[in-house]
Amino acid sequence: MWSHVRNLSSKALAWITAGIGTFAALVVAVALGVSEARSPNEIPIIKAGQSLDAGRWQVKPLKAWVTDQKIYGLTPKEDQKALILEVELMNRTAQSDRAYYSTFHLPPTLEAAAEKPMIYLARDEALMPSLQPGLQEKVAYVWLMPASAVPKDNIDFSIEAETFKPRDNLYGMPGWFNKYNAATVSLVLAGGEG
Repeated sequence: MWSHVRNLSSKALAWITAGIGTFAALVVAVALGVSEARSPNEIPIIKAGQSLDAGRWQVKPLKAWVTDQKIYGLTPKEDQKALILEVELMNRTAQSDRAYYSTFHLPPTLEAAAEKPMIYLARDEALMPSLQPGLQEKVAYVWLMPASAVPKDNIDFSIEAETFKPRDNLYGMPGWFNKYNAATVSLVLAGGEG
């Protein structure tokens, strides 16, 4: 008789343990679902002259202006203007790189109206140079766009960054992956410079 009672208590203990484990798993699943459903983290807003770590680049937006004159070898057509963004970039990788092309983005409606940017080294007007590691360089992004599309007072640029992974999932090689919007910078537009 006592063996039957002992058997019953061990079965009850097993059922209680399984029930607690199931309840804990449900609590964890609900907590993870709630944390994923909440709004993503706010994207930081930086100011002109403020540095930002954007993955492989250290970026510092300096100023933006609009002109209808020839700038860095580009001459806007009659109904166009050039939007110029001057930034300081520093290559944080171990080798020369020119993957900064997609680091700065215009607002989506403006980006659709503008031509693809041309990027110049400010000191000698070289087109899309490879930037050396650890050397800070001033570069100018130049977008040609219809004069009617140019914003009046200020413009918001989004800054895209990448994450370094020592081993990717496909080849097991190091690289920069997972692009994300690292920050936004709002710059006052000056006119007629250059």
